[in-house]
Amino acid sequence: MSCVSVDISTAASICHTVCSILQGSFGPNALHNMISTATGQVLITSDGSTIIKSLHLSHPVGNLIMDAVQSHHAITGDGTKTFLLMLREALQTIHNICEKETTHSHIKSQVQKGQEQQLRIQMSQAFYRLLDHTLPEVILPSILKHAVVTDIDNLPQVREYCLNTVRTFLSGKFTARVVEILTEIVCSIIFKTAADGKHVSTAVLQLIDDFELVWLEVPGKPVSSSHVLDGVILQRDFAVKAENPDALKDSVTFAVLETTLEPNKTETPSTLYVRNEDELSLVHSWKQQAVQAMIKELESKGVNVLLTSEHVSDMVLYLCKAANISAVHHIPKEELQRLCRLSTLQPLVVSSWDVDSINVGQAKFCKQITCGQNRCVHIGLKEGSGMRAAQGLVCGPNPGLCKLFINAMHNALKVARMWLDVTNNYCHPGISLDHSSLKDSGYDSFNLTKCDVKPSLLLGGGAFEILVHRYLREHVDNTRDSKLSVACKILSEAVLSVPRTLHANSHIPKCSMNSFPRLLARATMRDCAGIDGYSGQLVDSIAAACVYEPIRAKYFLLCHVVQLLQQILRIDSLVSVKHLPESDQLDSDSD
Repeated sequence: MSCVSVDISTAASICHTVCSILQGSFGPNALHNMISTATGQVLITSDGSTIIKSLHLSHPVGNLIMDAVQSHHAITGDGTKTFLLMLREALQTIHNICEKETTHSHIKSQVQKGQEQQLRIQMSQAFYRLLDHTLPEVILPSILKHAVVTDIDNLPQVREYCLNTVRTFLSGKFTARVVEILTEIVCSIIFKTAADGKHVSTAVLQLIDDFELVWLEVPGKPVSSSHVLDGVILQRDFAVKAENPDALKDSVTFAVLETTLEPNKTETPSTLYVRNEDELSLVHSWKQQAVQAMIKELESKGVNVLLTSEHVSDMVLYLCKAANISAVHHIPKEELQRLCRLSTLQPLVVSSWDVDSINVGQAKFCKQITCGQNRCVHIGLKEGSGMRAAQGLVCGPNPGLCKLFINAMHNALKVARMWLDVTNNYCHPGISLDHSSLKDSGYDSFNLTKCDVKPSLLLGGGAFEILVHRYLREHVDNTRDSKLSVACKILSEAVLSVPRTLHANSHIPKCSMNSFPRLLARATMRDCAGIDGYSGQLVDSIAAACVYEPIRAKYFLLCHVVQLLQQILRIDSLVSVKHLPESDQLDSDSD
């Protein structure tokens, strides 16, 4: 066992190394990183999460930081680079303060180490007060005054905001043409799934849950061939198709089986004794008669399509074809469960032999479709109130690019969720908003509760970070808590790393007149301004910029950065052990 002290400089150095890799791929003018393995595999991407997952850091503090970044990305779908940029600036500032406050020496004495530990504890406590009170009760209400509040009942407005939000997220990850195609596909499947504006949030949540079932890869075709279809695509072909071709065109009645049509085998081993051929033929005919009885029951209910995840024998297929019933078997259970949920039907259990109306579903059509090199079954469900069925086909030159496009659209849906889903509280757990500070905004301050926050967007291009910088500086002037004042100054400088990096990666001529401090000074004099990632100029008109970011996602990122800073400041030493104790062996009451 060995024990090594952990300094803030260690975490700052790790963040600096990772940010040096990611910094050039930040913003709409992002450059791509080429990731190569020892075996010669190559991946070219500008996606921060993909790059982070490819890195293998040996230091435990580095792993702690990467885990926190990936956990944030799993929730919001975005913010990997922003998280690391803010964290790097904050850790570097904290390291400089610690070095300044303690006596300068190459070898630290016990007194100096004690001073640094005390300072780190005080700063950690200050960051807790910042997270617990200042951010939710001072900073967030001030930022919400600049929010673009979404009217859910205005469907054209919701669609326009959705297009701009998704486009903002995808910019820089692909070419402009690919970004437009993927943006249109994501928004198309959202609004094909939702019956009206009130169901858009539910549609986004459902698409995220069923993501692997909703999107199908079609390699070998250009990305412009990607499109969205109404209905559900089952990734299996017809095992048998009805002889009447018109039976599946106009109106289709289908049933879903959880078990096979044939009588179940006995649970315990058994022996059957027959004395002659007549008895043997009677045994075989009994099995066939049982299947025929079930098929006649299905036929009496008008069922002309049978879907099951089990194997269907040749005998059953023959009887289905004779009854003009099409059958599809070996369907993945997840696909059938999604189909049942969308069509609000219950799977049929053969043992009961009773087919009720709840066991059959209605569809507009059921036809064969080719997806790449595979033949599938396309079922067009009849529309109802609430959720509707839609399926996305994602095309690309090769399977790798198809997966890259699908992964980007998955994260785009998470970004849309952060905008639309307001069932969770904005604030730190247990903290409510100060309603009196929202009177001049688009919010009804008298009806606002912890879970009654409207979907809100803000101008992109670092506008959120510039506003946070402004309001934190104002709060510093009004607080008497010296340690909290230091924490506010650290965070206010850290958030500026986002607009500063956008400005550095833009095409603006690098001269003193266009320097970032000058742009920041002009931005603070305006109500709400961001930086155009392409030109590097200030933008304060949301309508002209069409760059939107969900306030909820940006606020969550800010809170997660502060939480990680608290955790890092509390780490004193790194202890190497063979294995960690089991969860039931941990004593939570010990000091």
